[in-house]
Formats: sequence, structure tokens, C-alpha cells
Amino acid sequence: MDNLLIKNALVRTMNSAQPSAREIIISNGRIDRVGENVGCPQIGRVLDLAGKTVVPAFWDGHVHFFQTGIRKIEFDGGKAKSETELLDILSDWVREHGEVNGYGYDPADSGDLPTKSQLDGISEDVPILLRRIDGHSSSVNTAMLRLLGDEVARLKSADAHRGWLFGEAHIYADRFAASRIREDKLIEAAYAVSKDALSVGCGTIVALVPRIDWMELLLGLDLPINIVPRLETLRPIEAVELGLKRVGGCMPMADGAFGSHSALLTEEYCDLPGCFGTREIEQDALNKWMAESARFGLSPAVHAIGDGAVDMVLEAIEALPKDLRPIRPRIEHAELLRDEQIERIAQFGVSLAMQPVFDALWGGELGLYDTRLGERWRKMNRFRDILDAGIVIAGSSDSYITPVDPLAGICAAMEHRNTDQRVSAEEAIAMFTIGAAKTEGMDEICGSMEPGKKGDITVLSGDIEENPYSVEIEMTIIGGEILYDRKSNGEA
Repeated sequence: MDNLLIKNALVRTMNSAQPSAREIIISNGRIDRVGENVGCPQIGRVLDLAGKTVVPAFWDGHVHFFQTGIRKIEFDGGKAKSETELLDILSDWVREHGEVNGYGYDPADSGDLPTKSQLDGISEDVPILLRRIDGHSSSVNTAMLRLLGDEVARLKSADAHRGWLFGEAHIYADRFAASRIREDKLIEAAYAVSKDALSVGCGTIVALVPRIDWMELLLGLDLPINIVPRLETLRPIEAVELGLKRVGGCMPMADGAFGSHSALLTEEYCDLPGCFGTREIEQDALNKWMAESARFGLSPAVHAIGDGAVDMVLEAIEALPKDLRPIRPRIEHAELLRDEQIERIAQFGVSLAMQPVFDALWGGELGLYDTRLGERWRKMNRFRDILDAGIVIAGSSDSYITPVDPLAGICAAMEHRNTDQRVSAEEAIAMFTIGAAKTEGMDEICGSMEPGKKGDITVLSGDIEENPYSVEIEMTIIGGEILYDRKSNGEA
């Protein structure tokens, strides 16, 4: 029998029936015992943690899996602090690597992306595609427009003169760029994401995958982390044909994002009067998609950021008879919610995949939310109100938008810029452990430390509650095996 005894630890089990412990035994990949002095006559390995904190291995409940890895190996504009700096590093990339499949640029003062003429100044012959940080708009040069052809030019959401793509045009370009990535690069990307996830204490990722061939590749890989796959498709039958239990994520999208003025609102944007955002799918089409997902027994997830988009998702669920509604429906993001929406979300048993780091990046006075919405920024990412209503939250990063980093998300939830929406350390940890597991119907096998559950554990240098910003990831243990150890500089 392969046993691992973890002792002298501060164990936060995330099990309300036994919230704390000092020792754990993992046998053959499963938790066997949890308690103060568990004892075992046949111990194979002993890990003395000398008072360090142990929690269930973290989850990230919403990750654009392959795109996260692709961003690591393709052009990343996230480090650029100004447009001038961006254009300089773009020029360097084109000289060294050629084609740009770019991610992550955050325009200063929530401004615009570079124009086609600026990108043409770098090259009119080498294709350049640059996505805004929120992943909902992009800019291209003449060479890329030429590759995209008439299909993108005919879409109303394409500004060919300035090289700016929104909505359908952006999605088309994004998918086109994805189709040009070789399989060996995709495999490299998948293992890069897995390695990074382990280094930040993350043992399970809900992987959003936008292509059938990518999903088939993912399902065939033997990755060191746990993957919960979601196929992003408007045809739920495709998920069924792959043997999946879940569908959706950021496809279908009910709306866009605040940075691109495309999150769908019921009140206009403060910095763009008359603009209410963008409806990315018609209500009838969303209703049909929800009904098909329910009929196939799939757990559906829909991207909805603004309160207008959340209305659409709730209407699609409410349109179905109670006995025919989908199992474990999720709304991805749900950044702006009205009081009555929170009540309906709770009533319908909908869970939310949310990103606390968004508040750290864009919340507060003078932040992006304030610029776009004025005083409505105080109603953004309402963690306290949502949990008080009994709604389950899956903590997540929305990587590639922000990095997979559960500790950063936990700290952001505890330190919400609106003090009324802050949550406790225990509640924040739950979002990235048992809460995320519940949203995927997997809380019977993981997400907390209880006998019979998977031996997936994260070891922290200290207690998050006492000093969250000084805590580091010491180890990540999956199935009783140490796969990351900070002292050995990574892989154990």
C-alpha cells in the first residue's frame, strides 16, 4: 500500500463537518484519514510540514486552456506600458519571428488599440493580429486583412479602415489565427499551462476549448493536472458526440466586455452616451441552445458580463419548464448584477464562474469600471451579496486574460475595492476549492479533504487569513504525489 502521512500541518479541510485538522493520510491517491492524530501502522512516506498550512488543491474554474499556453509562446503585449513601447516590441517580434498572433495589450487610460496604419508601419507584408487584454476586440494590419479575406470585411463589426475588429469580426479573426497553429505547438502549450498551474498550487482547471480538433487533442493528453473540459460550441450535440458532460463557456457569448464597450447593459455607458453594449447572440438562438443543452443532459455555461446579458441567460433558463431545465447551469463572469437578478440566480440554482482579480485590476474609484459605469462600479463583482444569497461561486482567472493564480484571486476577493463586498479568507478559499468543484458536480470526489476524496493538496508557507499577501506556494500534491516543490525549484 502506498501511504503518505502529512503531519504537523494547519489543515483547512473546507469540510464544514471537520473544518480543521493536523494530520492527513493519503493511500493509493485517495484521502484515507483526516484528524488530529490519525495514526497508521504501515506508513510508506512521511511529510512533516512544521506548522505550514494545507488546503485542498486549488481550482481555476474558467481557463481558455490552449490560448493560455499559446500566449506564453506567441507574442504577448501585456508587458507594454504605452503604445510606443508596444509598437517597439512588435517591431522586434516581426524581425525575429515573423507573423504576430498577439495577446494581452491593455491600452493606456482604457483607450484604443493601434490602428491598421500604425501596424502597417511595422510591416504591410507580415500578418499582424493583436487582441485587446479583454479578448473581445483586436486590431490587424493590411497583410492580416488580406488573409482574412471577404468574410471578415462583410461583417458590420469590422472597421477595415482603422483595422479594428469587434464582435463577430473579432471572433472570426481569432478562430482563423487559431487554425494556423500547429499541433506540436498546441501540445507544447498544454504542458506549459499544466506546469505553471502546479507552480501556483492549482490542481484542477476547467478548460474551455473552442475547437473540436483541439478538444480531441486535449482528451488524448496525459497531463499532470486534472482537466474538466468544456467545449465552446453553438451546437451542443458536438459535446455529446465527444462524450462530454459540459458545454459552453465563452461560446455562446451573450455580450462582450467592458473594456471594449461591448458588455450589454440596461443603462448606458457613462463615457459613451447612447451606448448600451452589444448583444452577441439573439434571444431565440440562446433559448434554443439552452433547451438543446438541457435535452442532452449537459451542464451549460454562458458568457454574460453586463446585467443586460445576464437577463438574457436567465430568460433562456426561465423559458423552459422546471422539469426540463438544464443541470448545473453556470453564468461566466456576471460582473454587473442587479438585486433582483441575484434573487433569480439563486432561485434557478445557477452558479457563477467569477474572477476576483478583475476587481483588483479595474475596480475602485478612477478604475476602468468607474470610467465606464460611474457609481455603478460599486455593484461590480458582488461576492458578499452573492454568497449571502446562497449562490455558489467558482473562483477563476479567465486566463489568458489574467494569469492562473488562485492566491491572487483569493486575496482580491478578501480585499474587494468596495468594502461591502469583501469575503472572509475561508469563503475566498472555498471559491477556489469546494465551490468550484460544486459548480461542476464534482464535490463528492474533490474540493475538500475528506476520506475517499482525491488526494489533491496544496501546501502554503503560512495562513492566508493572517497575512494573505506574504503566503507562497510550497508544494502541490496530486493523487498523493508531490508534483511541485518550491524548494527544488519546481517539479519534484
